[in-house]
Amino acid sequence: MSAVPCSGASSSGPVPGMSMFRWLEVLEKEFDKAFVDVDLLLGEIDPDQADITYEGRQKMTSLSSCFAQLCHKAQTVSQINHKLEAQLVDFKSELTEVQAEKAVLEKEVHDQLLQLHAVQLQLHSKTGQNVDSGAIKAKLVRCNLTLVFEQPYLRKKTGQFNLQ
Repeated sequence: MSAVPCSGASSSGPVPGMSMFRWLEVLEKEFDKAFVDVDLLLGEIDPDQADITYEGRQKMTSLSSCFAQLCHKAQTVSQINHKLEAQLVDFKSELTEVQAEKAVLEKEVHDQLLQLHAVQLQLHSKTGQNVDSGAIKAKLVRCNLTLVFEQPYLRKKTGQFNLQ
């Protein structure tokens, strides 16, 4: 008994541009056609060998059931895959937005620290205190690192970012 491959391009997988559901529909039609052909062949067996015909039809029923379950599972997996792909696109978009917001906030924090440093230097020069700008800068860097490591993320609430 030799196996005859399915006709058409669907036997090796979906054709580029063909949707998974369309490909599955074509595959089901090919299966149904092959099923009918085998059933007709079984009908041509001598009535003396009815047990072979009966057993062959039992096996065909089992194959048909398995194929139907496989098609259903393939549709389910395809639908889930489609939903996950859509979620992935949304997550990538959201990630890009959050990264852009993070970059803006980091720049803003950096600018604020520079302004604070400049104001502290002006204050110390007006009061006549001899202050090392490196010491102020080191203190600001420690403060900035404390913010970064003790409050590791910003949470979005009602359109605003709050430190947590």
